[in-house]
Amino acid sequence: MSARPSSFLGSWLVSEYVYTPAGEYAGIIHQRRRLQPQGEVIRVIQICEPVKVAEGISEQAKSMIEIMNQRVGEFVFDLKLIGKARHYLGEDVIGGGFSWHDGVLTARGMWTRFGYNFTSFSILLHPERQVTGGKFSIANEEVATIVGVAVPEADGYPEFQAGAAAGRYRGERYVIYPDGKLLETTSITDNDLPFANRGGMCGNEKQYGALREMELVSAPGETLSAIEVTDHASGSIAGIWKKFRDEKLSQVDVYVLRK
Repeated sequence: MSARPSSFLGSWLVSEYVYTPAGEYAGIIHQRRRLQPQGEVIRVIQICEPVKVAEGISEQAKSMIEIMNQRVGEFVFDLKLIGKARHYLGEDVIGGGFSWHDGVLTARGMWTRFGYNFTSFSILLHPERQVTGGKFSIANEEVATIVGVAVPEADGYPEFQAGAAAGRYRGERYVIYPDGKLLETTSITDNDLPFANRGGMCGNEKQYGALREMELVSAPGETLSAIEVTDHASGSIAGIWKKFRDEKLSQVDVYVLRK
């Protein structure tokens, strides 16, 4: 989906790295994405290529690729901005999202013609590089996890560089109320991240290439749902951390750290 429309309009190239629910890497989808103002809405055009299949994949990954290759071709929908909310009006994508901070969005809905539910996120690392991703599912039965990176069309298709984060990362953490109002901004390093040293937290995490997902319990009645993407090409670590208290969203933390 889109991030900050004022800076993310125009033509972009996206490389989507595709993983099975078990975390097996299956291949890359190249996508052309155009965002064009159309009066009160933004027209979003996504042209998806077939999966460029990785070598030696399992039968489960092959089955997933057959599904993802049903999302080949041009898909079009209109995006309406209502304050911090984002409404996807169809025809090919319907649903909604919320902009937690400049260039930081989470969303969910349905790809109607493709036939699958989605959840998604996008984080603008700087005006010419965005990390994005999410999941496709049938109701809550996960089909595929995607983590991608987008750049202006003139730059050619981008890539994620393999490897663990090394060195010290520094940046800002934005603490946000559920209604989107900023509570506070603090300077942090990667050692200050809420789940860097779990302490009394209990839970699980899952790695999908550049994407790490975490589901944790931090105290009785308090749970955390977090994503984090490491992008070596831009020297960035970015994340979205949602805190729930008694199943109600109580706080969202957003951070972008750089070397």
